[in-house]
Amino acid sequence: MLISAIKQTSSDIVEISTDGGSVFFVRFAFLDSVKPEDFFVGAEFFEDREMEIVDAALAFAAECKAEEYLARCEQCRAGLEKKLFQKSHSKQSIKQALDYLEEKKLLNDLRFSETWLRNHIITKPQGRIRLLRELISRGIKTGDAKKAVDDFFKVNDEIQLCHRAYKKALKSGKKDEKLIKYLMDSGFSYKLILSVADEE
Repeated sequence: MLISAIKQTSSDIVEISTDGGSVFFVRFAFLDSVKPEDFFVGAEFFEDREMEIVDAALAFAAECKAEEYLARCEQCRAGLEKKLFQKSHSKQSIKQALDYLEEKKLLNDLRFSETWLRNHIITKPQGRIRLLRELISRGIKTGDAKKAVDDFFKVNDEIQLCHRAYKKALKSGKKDEKLIKYLMDSGFSYKLILSVADEE
């Protein structure tokens, strides 16, 4: 690879043109043995060093795509991994990109969990057990999911959520065993369900 033109687009990113006509962007943070000062017009790279630059360019492409998703709404790491893989980014590129975004605090599973919980209960009143299970199923680590749910219930009353779910179930025609099953499936404990049923 022979560099025919180079342009610094930010303190950590360069746009490289090669003699073969390829143009791509490289973030220095994705490089290992190749240093920023190694880039200049006429610089030539072979084998491992050339591959390192190509890999860095691919990681930067994955990062840019991930940032597009993050600009729309909060994302979790597992969800972004899946989306980027579907866009044909390699596992290595995805890992480098998402590690970088986590380091820069642009990607945070705990923050995603908190946002998801707030938005989710607007339409689906659910209990602690179900919410924890939902987060874990989205690829959130158990510790992060548990902390997010614990924090959520410090400011949200699970009893009130159960009352909402109870009324919603009644409106849809559920009663007796079907009502109890629905509420348990919604993540409320049997004890809490009985307590709410006595109050209704």
